[in-house]
Amino acid sequence: MMNVFKQFKGLKNFAAGLAVLAICLVAAQSRAAEFYVDPINGSMGGNGSVSHPWSTLQAVFDQGVIESLKPVNHPHDKGDSLEIKNAGAPVKPGDTIILMTGYHGSIYAVEYYNPLVITIRAGDGQTPRVGSLELRSGCNWHVKGLSISPSHDPVYGQKLLATFSSHGWTGPSYNCTIENCRLFSVEDSSSWSVQDWNDLSCTGLSLPGDGMKALGNILKNVNFGITVSGDHCTVARNVIENFSGDGMRGLGDFGTFEYNTVKNCYDVNANHDDGFQSWSYLNGQVGISTVYNITLRGNLFINRTDPNQPHPGALQGIGCFDGMFENWIIENNVVVTDHWHGITLLGAVNCRIVNNTVVDLNDERPGPAWIRIDDHKNGTPSSNCVIRNNLATSVSYEGGVTADHNLLVTWDEYPLFFKDFAHFDLRLKYGCPAIDSGSALLSPLNDHLGRPRPQGRSHDIGAFEFSSSAALVPVRYLLDR
Repeated sequence: MMNVFKQFKGLKNFAAGLAVLAICLVAAQSRAAEFYVDPINGSMGGNGSVSHPWSTLQAVFDQGVIESLKPVNHPHDKGDSLEIKNAGAPVKPGDTIILMTGYHGSIYAVEYYNPLVITIRAGDGQTPRVGSLELRSGCNWHVKGLSISPSHDPVYGQKLLATFSSHGWTGPSYNCTIENCRLFSVEDSSSWSVQDWNDLSCTGLSLPGDGMKALGNILKNVNFGITVSGDHCTVARNVIENFSGDGMRGLGDFGTFEYNTVKNCYDVNANHDDGFQSWSYLNGQVGISTVYNITLRGNLFINRTDPNQPHPGALQGIGCFDGMFENWIIENNVVVTDHWHGITLLGAVNCRIVNNTVVDLNDERPGPAWIRIDDHKNGTPSSNCVIRNNLATSVSYEGGVTADHNLLVTWDEYPLFFKDFAHFDLRLKYGCPAIDSGSALLSPLNDHLGRPRPQGRSHDIGAFEFSSSAALVPVRYLLDR
C-alpha cells in the first residue's frame, strides 16, 4: 500500500493525498473485479457483468464508469495535485475491462491517473476492433490483444494508430503498456502505389512518456513503426513488417529495444529510412545534446524479404547520426541491408558494438554494409568505445575506439559462413572461421536466439553461437517471431 501511495508523494495538498489513499484502500481491500464490454450484445444500461455487458469501450469512457484520478489544476505536471474522477464508478484501479468481438470505436480518453493498473484486454478467443487508441494524460494502463486499424472505422482516415500521449495542459502520460496488439493501416498493401503509401499509411505507435512498454505487438503496412521519446522504456519482441518511414526510433534515455523484428522497407518519399534511428535533441535543435544508456539487443533488421517487392528501399540498419550517444550497448543484432550504414554511431562515448552480424543483400551499391563509429558531425571525437566479435562486410572507426576479434566477410563468401543466406538463415555453418574465434571480454552471455555463450571452446564471432545440437531453433523463428 505504501508503495502505491509513494508514487504520488509529490501531491501538493493533504486532501489530494487522502483521495489517492482512499482509492488505494478500496482497491487493495476488495478483490480486483472484471467487467465485460460487448458491441454486439451489450448495453450501457447493463452492469458490466458477463451476462449484462456494456456496449463499447468508447462508451465506457464516455459514460464515466471508470473511477480514477484527475488533475486539480491546469496546466498539470507530474507530481501536481490530483483528485478523484468519477467517484463511485464501478470500475476501480486494479480492475480489468474485458472486450468481446466487435467494433469498439476510435478510442480517445483523457486524464485517467490510475493509482493501480487498469487492464483493458481482449476476451479469450475474442477479436475486439478499434479504429485507433489514444489514452492522453494518464498512467498505469495495460492494453492487450486489440486489433487497431482505421480500416475498422466506418470511414478510412490516415492517423496515428496508438499512443499514450502527453499534453502541456492536461499533463504527461507514463507507466503504460501495450501488449500483443495488431496495428495496421490495411491488411494488404501489395497493390499500393507510391502515392497510396504516402496518402494511406498510418504511423504505428508513439510512446512519448516515461516507463512505457511495447511488448509482442505486430505492426503492419505502416509509415513509421514505433517511436519512443520517454525515458526508461522497453520495446521488446514486436514485429514491424512493411513500413515506409523508420522501423523504430529511440529518442529517450535508458531505453531497451530487444528481440524485435523489423523487415520490408518501402522507398516512397525523401525520408532516409532506418531500421532503428536515434538523435539528440534540445531546445528545438538536433545534435546538440546526448542520448544516454540505450540497449539494442537481439533485434533482426531485414531490408526486404521478397526480392520482387515493389518500391524497394535502401534501408539503413541502425543509424545514429546526430549524437552524442553515451553508454550504449549494441549486441547480438542481425542486420541485412542494402546500404553502407549497417550500424553507425556518429559521436559515441563509452559505447560498445559486440557480437552483431551485419551483411549486405547484394554486392552492388549502395554498400557494402559497415559497422562504423566516427566523430560527431560537429567534429567532436568519439571516445572509449569498443567494436568486438562482429561478423560484418566492413568495419571502420576513428580514434577513441578499440576494435578487435571482428571478422570481415564478402558477399561471395556468404555461402561458406551461413546456413542459408538466401532465406536469411544466418546461423553459422559448420567449419566456418567465425566459430570459436571471438573474445569473451564484453561478449553477451547468450546469443541472438538465447543460447548460452560459448557453445564450443570459445565465443563465436557474430550474433549466433554455432551448435551441432539437433534441437536447433528453426529458421522460421527469425522471420516470424
